[in-house]
Amino acid sequence: MATIADTGFPNIVNVAKRLTPTGAIEQDIAEVLNKNLELLEDIPWVEGNLPTGHRITSRNALPSMSWRKLNQGLDPVKSETLQYDETCGILEAHSKIDVDVADLNGNTAAFRMSEDKAFIEAMSQEFARALFYESVTTNPERIHGLASRYAQSSGYTASSYVLPKGTLSGTNCESIWLVTWEEGKIFGIYPKGSKAGLSREDLGRVYAPDANSKQLLVYASRYQWKPGLAVKDYRYGCRMQWDPDDSSNFPDTGKNMYLYMQQMLGTVYRVTPNTRFYMSRTSFNKLSAQLASNSANFLEYVEAGKRRVPSFLGVPVRVTDALVGESAIS
Repeated sequence: MATIADTGFPNIVNVAKRLTPTGAIEQDIAEVLNKNLELLEDIPWVEGNLPTGHRITSRNALPSMSWRKLNQGLDPVKSETLQYDETCGILEAHSKIDVDVADLNGNTAAFRMSEDKAFIEAMSQEFARALFYESVTTNPERIHGLASRYAQSSGYTASSYVLPKGTLSGTNCESIWLVTWEEGKIFGIYPKGSKAGLSREDLGRVYAPDANSKQLLVYASRYQWKPGLAVKDYRYGCRMQWDPDDSSNFPDTGKNMYLYMQQMLGTVYRVTPNTRFYMSRTSFNKLSAQLASNSANFLEYVEAGKRRVPSFLGVPVRVTDALVGESAIS
């Protein structure tokens, strides 16, 4: 994600770059920094049962069964459960605009609205990145992403749902994910007593220090989101990693890409209408090349929300810019 290095206030140059020939604020800005984040449309959101997240109770042992003879008693048995907490992070940003800059040409509301779009997009990109790659082990104030849970093919609870393929090396590897978004399986959470989604609070006109610690009257806005990720049943997620530099195992004329995706479908516990594939453009282009070279009829485009969506063996495929090059897993 490209971000501006200047952390100060928008200036008259920023405003001038948004003016139309008539002097109005241009609302149809070419948002060339926007990312493809359709995955955010898939996530169901559930209110957590904790002020900071959600406590999950999971059964980890069934009671043992016995065959008995007539007139023979049995010892009582029981199941076992464990509990763990999923945490929410606080994603936040503040916007402050000199009132005299914002009020130029009477375009105050329009200028602030144009800023809102950029903040919302930036916040969405950061959450999507964290959804896959963040870790509370290294950053306890954030969320625990999917890659931190499905990290290796051994040594983790979900390791049997991690499929490293071909020869993996370096930091240019790509992951394809299969996720079922449902409450009770894998879902988004927000803290108890709060609300789901991103919020913008208009703080009105307030004084704030400028670069020289002088007081400046500004329009202030606060953007906040308190998202979390809950994996209640890890069997509904699967990760396959491959290396684009591994041309011997992943040629354009091969079959392994879509054969491995079929393996992913057979690995998860169950495929439901809420199951989705997620992959980068690099992975999708490799899949498309292999399907085309083999005339395999596994990819079709279906109507969803007035859009044509690619679907692999009936499972929608989301191409997302949140997935990037990764270090090789084992």
